[in-house]
Amino acid sequence: MSQSQTLKSETQRDSVSRSGRLDLEAIVEIIPTGARVLDLGCGDGTLLGQLVQRKQVVARGVELSEMNVRACIARGLSVRQGNIEEGLADYLDTAFEYVILSQTLAFLDKPEPVVQEMLRVGKHAVISFENTSYWKERWRAARGGGAGYELCSGEPRMRAITLRQFNEFCDCCHARIERAMFLNNERHIHILPTLRAHIAVYVLTK
Repeated sequence: MSQSQTLKSETQRDSVSRSGRLDLEAIVEIIPTGARVLDLGCGDGTLLGQLVQRKQVVARGVELSEMNVRACIARGLSVRQGNIEEGLADYLDTAFEYVILSQTLAFLDKPEPVVQEMLRVGKHAVISFENTSYWKERWRAARGGGAGYELCSGEPRMRAITLRQFNEFCDCCHARIERAMFLNNERHIHILPTLRAHIAVYVLTK
Protein backbone atom coordinates (compact mmCIF):
# COMPACT_ATOMS: atom_id res chain seq x y z
CA MET A 1 0.00 0.00 0.00
CA SER A 2 1.37 3.44 -0.96
CA GLN A 3 1.93 6.20 1.61
CA SER A 4 -0.97 8.23 0.18
CA GLN A 5 -3.27 5.21 0.42
CA THR A 6 -2.15 4.59 3.99
CA LEU A 7 -2.85 8.20 4.96
CA LYS A 8 -6.27 8.04 3.28
CA SER A 9 -7.09 4.87 5.21
CA GLU A 10 -6.02 6.48 8.48
CA THR A 11 -8.16 9.52 7.68
CA GLN A 12 -11.18 7.30 7.04
CA ARG A 13 -10.67 5.54 10.36
CA ASP A 14 -10.39 8.90 12.10
CA SER A 15 -13.65 9.96 10.43
CA VAL A 16 -15.39 6.85 11.75
CA SER A 17 -14.02 7.63 15.21
CA ARG A 18 -15.38 11.18 14.98
CA SER A 19 -18.82 9.89 14.02
CA GLY A 20 -18.82 7.65 17.09
CA ARG A 21 -19.09 10.75 19.30
CA LEU A 22 -17.41 9.47 22.43
CA ASP A 23 -18.43 12.66 24.21
CA LEU A 24 -22.21 12.13 24.08
CA GLU A 25 -22.42 9.53 26.83
CA ALA A 26 -20.12 11.59 29.04
CA ILE A 27 -22.32 14.67 28.60
CA VAL A 28 -25.47 12.68 29.40
CA GLU A 29 -23.69 11.49 32.55
CA ILE A 30 -22.88 15.08 33.55
CA ILE A 31 -26.36 16.60 33.14
CA PRO A 32 -28.63 16.07 36.18
CA THR A 33 -32.21 14.85 35.84
CA GLY A 34 -34.74 17.61 35.12
CA ALA A 35 -32.16 20.30 34.36
CA ARG A 36 -32.84 23.23 32.02
CA VAL A 37 -30.51 22.66 29.04
CA LEU A 38 -29.58 24.66 25.94
CA ASP A 39 -27.62 22.83 23.23
CA LEU A 40 -25.75 25.11 20.82
CA GLY A 41 -25.03 23.69 17.39
CA CYS A 42 -27.27 20.77 18.30
CA GLY A 43 -27.11 19.09 14.89
CA ASP A 44 -29.93 16.61 14.26
CA GLY A 45 -30.85 16.54 17.95
CA THR A 46 -29.18 13.25 18.85
CA LEU A 47 -27.80 14.53 22.17
CA LEU A 48 -30.90 16.56 23.09
CA GLY A 49 -33.07 13.55 22.36
CA GLN A 50 -30.95 11.38 24.67
CA LEU A 51 -31.13 13.99 27.42
CA VAL A 52 -34.91 14.28 27.14
CA GLN A 53 -35.38 10.51 27.11
CA ARG A 54 -32.91 9.57 29.81
CA LYS A 55 -32.71 12.66 32.03
CA GLN A 56 -36.12 14.29 31.42
CA VAL A 57 -34.45 17.67 30.86
CA VAL A 58 -36.20 20.84 29.75
CA ALA A 59 -34.45 21.03 26.38
CA ARG A 60 -33.86 23.86 23.95
CA GLY A 61 -31.49 24.01 20.99
CA VAL A 62 -29.97 26.37 18.43
CA GLU A 63 -28.80 25.03 15.07
CA LEU A 64 -27.62 26.76 11.88
CA SER A 65 -28.62 24.06 9.38
CA GLU A 66 -32.26 24.22 8.30
CA MET A 67 -32.20 20.50 7.49
CA ASN A 68 -30.99 19.66 10.99
CA VAL A 69 -33.59 21.95 12.55
CA ARG A 70 -36.30 20.04 10.69
CA ALA A 71 -34.79 16.77 11.93
CA CYS A 72 -34.92 18.07 15.52
CA ILE A 73 -38.54 19.16 15.18
CA ALA A 74 -39.37 15.72 13.78
CA ARG A 75 -37.94 14.30 17.03
CA GLY A 76 -40.31 16.55 18.99
CA LEU A 77 -37.51 18.88 20.16
CA SER A 78 -37.75 22.64 20.65
CA VAL A 79 -34.96 23.94 18.39
CA ARG A 80 -34.66 27.22 16.51
CA GLN A 81 -32.49 28.10 13.55
CA GLY A 82 -29.75 30.60 14.29
CA ASN A 83 -26.05 31.42 14.21
CA ILE A 84 -24.63 31.08 17.72
CA GLU A 85 -21.76 33.43 16.83
CA GLU A 86 -24.30 36.26 16.53
CA GLY A 87 -25.04 35.99 20.25
CA LEU A 88 -27.77 34.64 22.50
CA ALA A 89 -29.70 37.86 23.09
CA ASP A 90 -33.01 35.94 23.06
CA TYR A 91 -32.10 34.33 26.38
CA LEU A 92 -32.02 35.94 29.82
CA ASP A 93 -29.11 35.64 32.26
CA THR A 94 -28.96 32.19 33.92
CA ALA A 95 -32.02 31.02 31.95
CA PHE A 96 -30.45 27.55 31.84
CA GLU A 97 -28.56 25.38 34.26
CA TYR A 98 -26.38 23.85 31.52
CA VAL A 99 -25.42 25.19 28.09
CA ILE A 100 -23.74 22.63 25.83
CA LEU A 101 -21.29 23.11 22.97
CA SER A 102 -20.41 19.59 21.81
CA GLN A 103 -17.75 19.22 19.09
CA THR A 104 -18.55 22.71 17.76
CA LEU A 105 -15.84 24.90 19.33
CA ALA A 106 -13.29 23.95 16.66
CA PHE A 107 -15.50 25.34 13.89
CA LEU A 108 -16.13 28.79 15.41
CA ASP A 109 -14.42 31.88 14.02
CA LYS A 110 -14.54 33.71 17.38
CA PRO A 111 -15.02 31.16 20.17
CA GLU A 112 -14.42 33.49 23.14
CA PRO A 113 -17.64 35.57 22.79
CA VAL A 114 -19.65 32.37 22.35
CA VAL A 115 -18.30 30.85 25.57
CA GLN A 116 -18.84 34.11 27.44
CA GLU A 117 -22.47 34.10 26.28
CA MET A 118 -22.79 30.47 27.38
CA LEU A 119 -21.66 31.48 30.86
CA ARG A 120 -24.11 34.40 30.87
CA VAL A 121 -27.24 32.42 29.97
CA GLY A 122 -26.19 29.25 31.81
CA LYS A 123 -24.84 28.40 35.23
CA HIS A 124 -22.55 25.81 33.66
CA ALA A 125 -21.00 25.51 30.21
CA VAL A 126 -20.27 22.00 28.93
CA ILE A 127 -17.76 21.92 26.08
CA SER A 128 -16.36 18.90 24.24
CA PHE A 129 -13.71 18.79 21.52
CA GLU A 130 -11.14 16.54 19.89
CA ASN A 131 -7.70 16.77 21.47
CA THR A 132 -5.18 17.29 18.67
CA SER A 133 -2.27 16.50 21.00
CA TYR A 134 -3.60 12.93 21.13
CA TRP A 135 -0.71 10.69 20.07
CA LYS A 136 -2.48 9.32 16.99
CA GLU A 137 -3.20 12.85 15.77
CA ARG A 138 0.47 13.77 16.31
CA TRP A 139 1.60 10.67 14.42
CA ARG A 140 -0.80 11.41 11.58
CA ALA A 141 0.52 14.99 11.30
CA ALA A 142 4.15 13.82 11.49
CA ARG A 143 3.51 11.51 8.53
CA GLY A 144 2.06 14.33 6.47
CA GLY A 145 -1.62 13.74 7.15
CA GLY A 146 -2.16 17.20 8.64
CA ALA A 147 -4.79 18.13 11.21
CA GLY A 148 -8.53 18.10 10.69
CA TYR A 149 -10.26 17.10 7.47
CA GLU A 150 -8.59 16.67 4.09
CA LEU A 151 -8.85 19.64 1.73
CA CYS A 152 -10.95 17.71 -0.79
CA SER A 153 -13.37 16.33 1.82
CA GLY A 154 -15.85 19.18 1.50
CA GLU A 155 -15.99 19.46 5.29
CA PRO A 156 -15.73 22.89 6.98
CA ARG A 157 -12.49 24.37 8.30
CA MET A 158 -11.59 22.87 11.66
CA ARG A 159 -9.43 24.50 14.33
CA ALA A 160 -6.82 22.31 16.03
CA ILE A 161 -7.25 22.40 19.83
CA THR A 162 -4.97 20.86 22.45
CA LEU A 163 -5.69 20.48 26.16
CA ARG A 164 -3.09 23.13 27.04
CA GLN A 165 -4.59 25.55 24.54
CA PHE A 166 -8.05 25.04 25.98
CA ASN A 167 -6.83 25.62 29.53
CA GLU A 168 -5.27 28.89 28.39
CA PHE A 169 -8.49 29.75 26.56
CA CYS A 170 -10.45 29.33 29.79
CA ASP A 171 -8.20 31.93 31.42
CA CYS A 172 -8.97 34.33 28.55
CA CYS A 173 -12.69 33.77 29.11
CA HIS A 174 -12.32 34.23 32.90
CA ALA A 175 -13.93 30.81 33.27
CA ARG A 176 -13.27 28.30 36.03
CA ILE A 177 -12.84 24.62 35.16
CA GLU A 178 -15.24 22.79 37.45
CA ARG A 179 -14.72 19.35 35.95
CA ALA A 180 -12.80 17.72 33.10
CA MET A 181 -13.25 14.29 31.57
CA PHE A 182 -10.86 12.69 29.09
CA LEU A 183 -11.93 9.81 26.86
CA ASN A 184 -10.52 7.29 24.43
CA ASN A 185 -12.48 4.39 22.94
CA GLU A 186 -15.26 4.96 25.49
CA ARG A 187 -12.80 4.66 28.38
CA HIS A 188 -11.98 7.42 30.84
CA ILE A 189 -8.32 8.44 30.72
CA HIS A 190 -6.72 9.49 34.01
CA ILE A 191 -3.00 9.19 33.21
CA LEU A 192 -1.28 11.39 30.60
CA PRO A 193 -4.51 12.70 29.02
CA THR A 194 -2.54 15.13 26.84
CA LEU A 195 -1.19 12.18 24.86
CA ARG A 196 -3.72 9.43 25.55
CA ALA A 197 -7.13 11.16 25.35
CA HIS A 198 -8.86 11.57 22.00
CA ILE A 199 -11.86 13.52 23.36
CA ALA A 200 -12.06 16.10 26.15
CA VAL A 201 -15.22 17.19 27.95
CA TYR A 202 -15.04 20.24 30.25
CA VAL A 203 -17.58 21.79 32.59
CA LEU A 204 -16.99 25.52 33.11
CA THR A 205 -18.46 28.09 35.48
CA LYS A 206 -17.79 31.79 36.06
